[in-house]
Amino acid sequence: MSGQSSQGDKLGLGEKLAFGAGNMNNLLMNNLLNVLLNPIYNIALGVSPALVGYATAIPRLWDAVTDPVVGSLSDNFRSRWGRRKPFMVLGALISALSLIAIWLVPPVWGEYSKFLYLIAVSLVFYTGNTLFLVPYTGLGLALSDDYRERTNLFAYKAVVDALGGFLIPWFYWLVTRPCFESTLHGTRVLSLGLAVWIILFAAIPLCFCRERYDRSIARQEKVPILKGIAETMRNRPFLLLTLSVTLMFFGFYASSALGMYLNIYYIFGGVEKDASTYVGLSGTLWKVSSLAALPVIVLISRRFDKRNTFVVSMILSLFGAVGGWWCIDPERPWLQVLPSILYGPGISCVLMLCDSMLADICDLDELRGGVRREAMFGAIYGWFTKVGLTIALALSGLLLVCTGFDVKFGAGQPEGTVFLMRVLAVTVPASGMLTAILLMAGYRLNAGRMAEVKRELDARRRGSRS
Repeated sequence: MSGQSSQGDKLGLGEKLAFGAGNMNNLLMNNLLNVLLNPIYNIALGVSPALVGYATAIPRLWDAVTDPVVGSLSDNFRSRWGRRKPFMVLGALISALSLIAIWLVPPVWGEYSKFLYLIAVSLVFYTGNTLFLVPYTGLGLALSDDYRERTNLFAYKAVVDALGGFLIPWFYWLVTRPCFESTLHGTRVLSLGLAVWIILFAAIPLCFCRERYDRSIARQEKVPILKGIAETMRNRPFLLLTLSVTLMFFGFYASSALGMYLNIYYIFGGVEKDASTYVGLSGTLWKVSSLAALPVIVLISRRFDKRNTFVVSMILSLFGAVGGWWCIDPERPWLQVLPSILYGPGISCVLMLCDSMLADICDLDELRGGVRREAMFGAIYGWFTKVGLTIALALSGLLLVCTGFDVKFGAGQPEGTVFLMRVLAVTVPASGMLTAILLMAGYRLNAGRMAEVKRELDARRRGSRS
């Protein structure tokens, strides 16, 4: 490695925290619209939930297409500032400005005009997200080559994710406060502060994380995008890991609208302000339980390896999904927060371990192909998860419509609608998680195999320097 980062060295606390800080933007870019689009564009602006689902899905599909392009550009980029940071600066600026613009749609426009506006501005927003997040992921995957230190690094990222996650579930509650003229006005004010958030939390890893960019990487062969995609897709451990996480997210987000509307119209009879409090409370408990579980998961992964710990984390989420059936009860609204106590540790720990395992896969790829391609692996991983998310978000609106739900009926939905909403809210996420668990049975990159990979890479590097 370069003089900027010593191969095999432990990372300092400051660098781990700086890299983790960048995950605030990952958290915001991937979750904010999921929290606010239906309450603002459907409930406040009168756009059909099916159209909101399409308007959410189409830009995410574009986002998935741009991921491999930016991954290839970043891996093949050569500059005095490295391969990652120039893209991150541009991406943060575009994301911040377009986030403000999303909520500036005139309320007097017709439904389809609002729909088309949302698609257009979201395309710009998610392009900025890709320009920041794909190189940021590549930066993190290369910060350490130590098998266990990688898990420690991404544990810090997960801690930052949990701390930032305390805020996002309360955004809907915040914009419904009486100090704002309307929820749309509140969202516009909020977006100004969040634009500053994006710039600030992009600047921290840009300034304090050292990129792995030595002379050997600067001289390495540039891999054409189609060749890079093909080589990445032939990596079996990568495919198993990526499909597992994609299926987990698919089930979770395909059912997300069902949970929100059950909360508002079934549990609280259409009273948004009361429902928003429990949305915030559920999110807070999610993050509290995630923070409590992270050190335990790190210790378990040292004893039972990453894959086994990954499966245990997924099983926790599965229990949270199934338990949701008994927790949707208007007589006891507080029950709905309980699944979050299992969902939180399960999903947060899966993502932490996935990042660490992706870094291991990049080492295996270097051993086989002789080049470092962290951004491409992060991009193809993003492609899979975003395509899954795109389909899930499009399906979420359709599922809601297919149950017979119509916002004009308020709390008096047609007979059988609520029952079908509850069934789908449980079975859709549970099916995705169960399939993901079964896929991970074929993952074979354990600590012993990665020690062999590291020895072979070290021997090759010593040979190239002699």
